[in-house]
Amino acid sequence: MNVTDLRDELTTHADDLGAAPDFRAGIAARVRRTKRRRATAAGAATLAVAALAVGLVGATGRQAPAVPAGRASGTATSTAPMIGSDGMPYRTVPDAPGDVVRDGLRYRAKVADDTLAAGFIGDPGQAQFSLAWEPTTVHVSVGAECYLPDLTQDEASAYLVTLGLEGRAGFFGSQCKGGRPTERDLPAGGAVPGEPGQGWTELTVGRSARLRVQLVDAKTSKPASVEGAQLTGAVYEQGRQQPVVDSTGRTVASLPDVVEHQGYRYELIGIEAAPLASWHDLTTGVPAGMALVTWGSAGDNLTGSSATADSGTRLTGLPSGTEGHGYGSWGTSPVPDGSDHTVTVTTVGPRPDHGAGFLALYTLEH
Repeated sequence: MNVTDLRDELTTHADDLGAAPDFRAGIAARVRRTKRRRATAAGAATLAVAALAVGLVGATGRQAPAVPAGRASGTATSTAPMIGSDGMPYRTVPDAPGDVVRDGLRYRAKVADDTLAAGFIGDPGQAQFSLAWEPTTVHVSVGAECYLPDLTQDEASAYLVTLGLEGRAGFFGSQCKGGRPTERDLPAGGAVPGEPGQGWTELTVGRSARLRVQLVDAKTSKPASVEGAQLTGAVYEQGRQQPVVDSTGRTVASLPDVVEHQGYRYELIGIEAAPLASWHDLTTGVPAGMALVTWGSAGDNLTGSSATADSGTRLTGLPSGTEGHGYGSWGTSPVPDGSDHTVTVTTVGPRPDHGAGFLALYTLEH
């Protein structure tokens, strides 16, 4: 099943979302050209989203494989895709060489364009371990999970799992979870050390690095031990990223060229951005078919601004209604198949003097 067939199949499953506003003529024309090219030749068309303020970061132009059939329903003979609760296609990704699999948990070797550099799933009761790898890039994401199967969530909140480079000051931490994992696949990375666009400067390409993962008391930060605790940790080397810059030209965020959602890959086709200090709304059309929008704001001095607790960015135009983020945060929202949409990022309340808001559009990879 190719992408066009997948979209046709999803249309029969999609809820009636109602009519949506026409998206901008520039994108509509490109979508029409794309459909005509698909009727006569294989391959992918690259769309471009017109930039506002700071400017457009274009698509990568990378050729990508077609969506394979038969994975969605878990059988090799099925061609009908499963639909997730968000109206987007869903499929289980099979095990692959390089995956770290243990006790029913998995770190995948490849997620979107990010590659697992080091991953470990500890024994029950193991309170610490180290991850060693030889960096090929300083642009990485790191993450650790902590599961306390015999504790409630309230009891588990008394513990943290921390990770940091051995022999270096500073570490990252996240709260432990009570009970057992509900998903097989563990999160790919999480924290992105270093300044946006610069990477983790404490790493050196080609020089071995070691990351310590440890269970600690949340109040004292001292090492702890809990019977049955299971820790996991991973380092992912990031794929290509595109910068979001503020009015001074400083990179305030980096967005991946490719993201993955429910087992499918989505490619970046454009970014719009505007300085928060001289804000104007960001609007883009979303072509018919499955898409994701990553939106919000980033930059320094956000928490020290005059912004109130209720202020931040808002996304309108989604079938599910308006969504919001506080200043200095962002996320990704799905746009299900079934109709065309126009989405807009606005701001609410006083804005910070620094940073930029942005709106990035991803479509299902061809």
